[in-house]
Formats: sequence, structure tokens, C-alpha cells
Amino acid sequence: MATEQKQGQGTQGQQGLEGRSESSVVPDKDYNLVSVLYHALQGAETYAQYVQDAQRQGDQELATFFNEVRQEELRLAERAKHLLGQRLGGGRQQGGARGSA
Repeated sequence: MATEQKQGQGTQGQQGLEGRSESSVVPDKDYNLVSVLYHALQGAETYAQYVQDAQRQGDQELATFFNEVRQEELRLAERAKHLLGQRLGGGRQQGGARGSA
């Protein structure tokens, strides 16, 4: 319920970001990192289609450009994945988990 109340004027597509409560199990910074990873991978998938479309129309210059954009998204996704791994795996070991002896 708190999630719905905090949602306010956001659209359904934004519920995951705007509707999060402060008592969430996943810290905002980690959630945001997951979101960046997801959107970078979605973008890369979309740009792969753009590459194919440009190639089908015989525009190699545009296909090359879209492929460069796709590669950049994949690079960012890989970086986000690395940072997420550090925070979710290594970060807990270094910071000490609650209740651990």
C-alpha cells in the first residue's frame, strides 16, 4: 500500500522507480544500478535491430553507427554488471552483514 501511495502521478511504466518505499529490501542505489543494467541491455537489443534494418536498406554507414551505439550500450551493461557484483557480493563481505558472527 505504501508503494501505491508514494506512486503519485507516475505512469505504470515508472512504478518500479517512483513507487519504491524507503523500507525496500534493496537499497535505491543497487536498484538503480539494476535498472541501468536492464535498460542498457534493452537498448543494445533494440540497436541490433536498427543495424539489421540499415543493412537491409543498404546503408552501411548507418549500420556502422548503430553498431557503435550498440557496442557502447554493451560496454555500459558490462560495467553495471561488474559494479552490481561488487556491491551485492563483495560489498556485503566487506561491510559485514547484520546478524553474522
